Order: sequence, then structure tokens, then C-alpha cells
Amino acid sequence: MLKNNPVIIISRTDRIGDLILSIPAIKRTRDMFPEAKIIILVRSYNYDIVRHLPYVNDILKIDEYDKNDLIQKVKSYHPDIFIALFTNKNIGKLSRKSGASIRIGPLSKFHSYFSYNKGVFQKRSHSVKNEAEYNFDLIKKLDKKRFKQIHEIDSKIYYSEENKKNIQSFFAEQKINRNYKTIVIHPFSGKSSKNLKIEQYRKITQFVLNQKPNYNVIISCNNTKEKECLRFKEGIDSEYLYLFINKGSILDLAALIDTSDLFIGGSTGPTHIAGSLQKKIVAFYSKIKTQSTIRWGVFNNPNVKYIQPDNPCKRKFGCSKKCKFYDCFDRIDLFKVAKEIVQYLENSDKLM
Repeated sequence: MLKNNPVIIISRTDRIGDLILSIPAIKRTRDMFPEAKIIILVRSYNYDIVRHLPYVNDILKIDEYDKNDLIQKVKSYHPDIFIALFTNKNIGKLSRKSGASIRIGPLSKFHSYFSYNKGVFQKRSHSVKNEAEYNFDLIKKLDKKRFKQIHEIDSKIYYSEENKKNIQSFFAEQKINRNYKTIVIHPFSGKSSKNLKIEQYRKITQFVLNQKPNYNVIISCNNTKEKECLRFKEGIDSEYLYLFINKGSILDLAALIDTSDLFIGGSTGPTHIAGSLQKKIVAFYSKIKTQSTIRWGVFNNPNVKYIQPDNPCKRKFGCSKKCKFYDCFDRIDLFKVAKEIVQYLENSDKLM
């Protein structure tokens, strides 16, 4: 039987969106074990996402250690429980070496059957539920009775007063009128899922500004996309189009998104940040099974309109240029989308 104050290590070491979809499981663990010591394992670029979570005791950035030092550091916590919400060979080995008597993880890869003595058989590529729900299935393995006693779902992320002040300074420097409705558009994403082309985002931006020339439209990007972000603005005639090139914390972007009336983006980390902050969202998603809204959609936020190509897609994993629908996002009527965005903000509690 589990003691009431176990030391629990929870590992989630992949992308921003994946980590955000793990927050409900981390919070559920705290609710199940209020006296536990909870340590989160992340990569450095994700540290800010979890560092203000009030129910986390410690955070370990795994990429700041070599393999042997990381094992020793994890063992120094004397964990009772190791939970891998995402696994690979390195995380599996870390789990085995941690000294934890209970090791929970997805039984989906060969190594996992040797790494997790309380594993859960999962085929996440089947995409039959949201990633957050797959995470819940792992947490449930701790204690099904305690898990079922808790009904609240908490997916909130937190940013600091400093992040808020940074965005206030941005608005003041850019002389942005806070009385106008504000749309934040994040057109950039990684290569893990399909997205609109940058030119398509530019057309949507121009269409919206043509219909509502006094909307504030803020294009966000990080400093690695600065050149692309600067080019985005070229040829768009509006004094209400602004660029936010984030050279600081990801939580500065979170604070910016929190000021918006609407967030627009693809299946990427900032979209999940907007979801966590309960913002209204227009999100562009592929119909590829492993990229679908079923698995990777925004969790615990009903204010989301998903825009998808109208063609069917039988592909399970990625895209091939041999596919006749390779440029399927070109089938989206951008002018119609822009009109729906305006109608959403002006007239309706629901997206069209």
C-alpha cells in the first residue's frame, strides 16, 4: 500500500505542447497525494512552463547533466515512484536506475517492458483519445480509487508579475491601443505537424485588417524566426499590425496571449498555452491520424474552433509528396476563415 507522503518523480521530456498536456496529470497526482514530494523532469527549454506551478516541489533539467550524473541526481531524491509520461531508452534506463519501487510508464516500446513494473499498455499512435487522457491513464495506475474521487481538471499554467510587466512595456513601446480588440497570431511551428504556409497566414491577417482596420493584430515568433517575422509584415498596409519577437521567456509569450481576445495558430506549443489560459482559439489542424484534434487538440477548453482541410485523409503518420492531398491546407478558404474570425469577435459566443 502506498504511503501518504511518497516521493514522486514525473518525467516529461519532449516538446512544449506535450508538457502542457501533461499538466492536468501532474496536478491530479498532487490532488491524490497532498503530502507527496513531487519532482518534475523536463528539458531546459520547458523549465519555465512548470517553474511557477504551485504544487511542484522541485524541477530537474535533464539536459544539464551527463547520463551518469543524472542517474545519481535522480537517485539522490530517494524516489518511491517514477512516472514516465513519455518514454525512450534513456528515460527507461533512468527509471530502472532511480531506485523507485514503483515505476509507471507506457508499455509501447520494447525497452518499456523492462523499465516499468507498473506499466500501462498504450498505442498512442491509434489516437483514440487526447494526449492528456493518455497521461491520466498512467496516473490512475497509482491508485484507481483516489483517482476516481477527484473530478476537477486543472490545466492552468502560471506566469510571473515580471512577465506581465514585460508585456505591458511592449504595449507601451508599440503604442498599442488596449481599447481595441486584440488578436495574437503565431504562424510558426515545428515540424511535428502540418500547418498553413506563412503566406496563408499573411492573407488571413490582411483579410481581417481589411474588414476591421482598427483591430490590433500581433504576430508572435521567437528570436530564431526573427527574419521571417520581419518579412511577414512586408506588404500589409495597416498601422495596427505589430510584431512580438520573443527574446525572453516563453512565459512572456504566455502573458501576451493572456491579453488577447483571440489566439490563432497551428498544432503547436503556443496554441496549447492559449488553451491553458482559457483563451478563444482558432487552430489549424491536419486530418492525419497521429496529428488529429482527437489526440493533439486543446484540452479542457471549449472555446476552440478547429479549421481542417475538407479532403479525407487516411494517412496515419506523416505526409508524402506522393500523396495527392499533400498540399491539402491549400483547400482551406482563407477569406471565409477571416470572416468567421471577425464574426466570432463581434457578434457571437460561438464560432461559425
